Amino acid sequence: MSNNKEQDKYLYSFEVTDENAKKRKFCILKPNRKMKEAGELFYASKLSQFISAGILPKIVWDKVFKDSGGIISEFDQKEYSNLFMEFSEFRGSLDDILVKSEKDRTDDEKNRVNFLNMQIIRVRKRMQELEMAQVNAFENTAEAKARNRTIVWWAANLACEENSNGVADVLLGSGSIEDKLDNYDSIFENDKFLSDCFSRINYLVTIWYLGSASIFEDFKELDDEYLKRIESENLGLDDQPLSITDEVGTLENTDEVGTLENTEKVEVHNVDVVADLSTVV
Repeated sequence: MSNNKEQDKYLYSFEVTDENAKKRKFCILKPNRKMKEAGELFYASKLSQFISAGILPKIVWDKVFKDSGGIISEFDQKEYSNLFMEFSEFRGSLDDILVKSEKDRTDDEKNRVNFLNMQIIRVRKRMQELEMAQVNAFENTAEAKARNRTIVWWAANLACEENSNGVADVLLGSGSIEDKLDNYDSIFENDKFLSDCFSRINYLVTIWYLGSASIFEDFKELDDEYLKRIESENLGLDDQPLSITDEVGTLENTDEVGTLENTEKVEVHNVDVVADLSTVV
């Protein structure tokens, strides 16, 4: 299939060699109008369901936090401001030394580089904790939960594998969303290769749903970054994961992003921005 035809048919596709040295092709279907309408209906039904269950919508939480003086305390706001200043100072000092090549640095400068890197890691970790507190303040809104469930719905319906005849078969099979999630549980427990491929697709579908990827090239760039991060994790090199905004651009609703893990927690500084497949129903 030519590249143009490929992009007309799929949002994205990639090839992987399995444990039997067989090359397999996975893809994300391009949804048609009927499927888009079904997705909108699913979101609306889930939003109504959560509100009926007593989960407050975001507009109510906004008022609650406004009346109480903000999402985080004045003390935490001051701490964050001080941390930001520290980070800027450490970063500036480090940059001043790094203009020299490593071989031209003195022993004191080399020790200083190590010290500054340690301080930057410490400050960034604490800043991330404070940022997480702000996002977590909205993790239980009805909109956030409905959006996470809808991302799951999309991943379950768009994730495919192309067979030998060039036909895209839905990876989780046909049937209801419950049937597909049962298939996902089976894959997760029994097939590491497919589980890894599905996690990769989940990530990309989430990015697409949040509006940060629309064309084939967008998906390719994000997929490359995802694979680099996975490789770094496997090598034990990923001590400081990138901010979500480094991966998917500036998001207006980061509080409504699902996560890869089986929790309701929102990981802002983790690139595993993937819908939670175990809690959709």
